[in-house]
Amino acid sequence: MRYEEFESFLDEDLSWRKKEVSELFLLAKDNIDKETLRKSLILLLYSHWEGYIKKASKLYIKYISEKKIKINLLSTNFTAITLKSQISKCIDESANLTLANELTFMASYIKKQERKFKININPDNDFENQVIDTHSNLKPKVFKNIIKILGLSYKSAIETREHYIDSHLLSNRNSISHGNPFDHNAQDGFSLTLTDIEKLKKIVFSIIDNFRDELLDYADGEFYKVINNEQRLIYIQKKEEELENIFVDIES
Repeated sequence: MRYEEFESFLDEDLSWRKKEVSELFLLAKDNIDKETLRKSLILLLYSHWEGYIKKASKLYIKYISEKKIKINLLSTNFTAITLKSQISKCIDESANLTLANELTFMASYIKKQERKFKININPDNDFENQVIDTHSNLKPKVFKNIIKILGLSYKSAIETREHYIDSHLLSNRNSISHGNPFDHNAQDGFSLTLTDIEKLKKIVFSIIDNFRDELLDYADGEFYKVINNEQRLIYIQKKEEELENIFVDIES
């Protein structure tokens, strides 16, 4: 996969998702008294939040895999991906862990370091969760784990707003999807108005846009390579400040 193809895949997948949310938002504006439409907006916003993060993550891993780079030249998260089955086995056998098991694991680790990173992953298969698993509930904690798997950096700008995302996107989505009425009394500064939903939409898509940009910049700058770690750290700080400024503008 060429960089241009990777960029095109990410942009096309994000474009139709934004279009759907915008269309439903306009419909809700024209029918301001219809709470059903506003509840549907929460459901649709969540579905595209989870859907895009999952698919974009798989596309990034596929992009790196097709580069056929030696594992010892890549950041450590890619070693962890290739050793996932062995790590799981060690955890399952932890009660009976012996030096022989540890030596077997280390031998596998050393052997794989000289191999090229290669993994079969299908971005279009929603049921494939061997590497990227949202657990059908992409809360910030799960998103943070995915960020680690990809070798990116989880931003403090998101961390300080985890409660907002959990309360207004995740909790409401779970409640609505289970057929429960919207409980206005249980909300913390969120009343299901279009103003509240628009703010939530801006926060969510700001995170998605930032995520999309990082995947492309990591691919273009080859920040997935150990040799480029210094440049990667400088880049991380820049993106951290950028996202925080965006959030501040939205919240003001």
